Amino acid sequence: MMDLKNKVVLVTGASSGIGKEAAIAFAKKQSKVILTYNKTKKGGEEALEECKKYSQAVLLKLDITNENEIRKVVNDIIKEFGRIDILVNNAGIVNVKHFIKQTFKEIESEISTDLTGHIKMTSAVLPIMHKQNEGMIINVASIAGKSPSDEIVTYCAAKYGLRGFTQSLAIELPKNIKTYCVNPGYTATRMTDYEGISPGKVAEIIVKAAEEKLNKKSGDDVDIEDYVE
Repeated sequence: MMDLKNKVVLVTGASSGIGKEAAIAFAKKQSKVILTYNKTKKGGEEALEECKKYSQAVLLKLDITNENEIRKVVNDIIKEFGRIDILVNNAGIVNVKHFIKQTFKEIESEISTDLTGHIKMTSAVLPIMHKQNEGMIINVASIAGKSPSDEIVTYCAAKYGLRGFTQSLAIELPKNIKTYCVNPGYTATRMTDYEGISPGKVAEIIVKAAEEKLNKKSGDDVDIEDYVE
C-alpha cells in the first residue's frame, strides 16, 4: 500500500463535485494538494480553504484544453514542490442533447476537455514521473465509457476513449508508474442536477485506488458501483 502523507497530488477540475471532494480527501491524508479550476474560481477557493485545514494546498488556474496553461501549471508545481506523485485527471463537461443537435463547437469542446485534455495533461506530467522513477495517473472516466447511452453520445465516446488510453498507457509504462480508470455512475454533481451518489463516496474510492487498497493492476477499471451500495 502507498502512504499518501506528503505525496504531491494534482487534481484537475477541483472547484466542485468529484474533484473538490477528491482534493479534500487527499488533504485529509496529509498529501500536498494542488487544486485547479477553470471558470469557477470561488468554488476553487472554497475547496482550497477546506484542504488547508488538513495539509499544504495551492490553487491554480487551468484550462486543460490550453497547452500553454498545462505547461505553466506543471512548471509552477515543479518550482514549488519539486515533483508530482499523483495526477488525478478529473476535469470534465457534458452536453445533454441528441447528437444530431450538437454543433461542431460543442463536439470539439467535449472531446477536447473529456479526452484530449487528459491525454495532454498526462503527457506533460509523465516525464517528471519517469525522472522520479515513480508516479500514478488516475483518470476519472465514467460508467458511460462502458455502457452506451443516448443524448450523451460525444461524452460516451470521450469516456470510452479515456478508458482505452488508460489501458494502452499501462502497457507502455514501467511497473513503478501506474494508471487506473475510475468510472463513477450517476453522481450528485452539476452534471446531473445533483442527483445520484455523493461525490464524496467517489472521492473515497479514488483515494483507496491511490493507496493501492483495491487489489487492481495498472490499467484496470475501478467501477464505483462495485464499492458502494
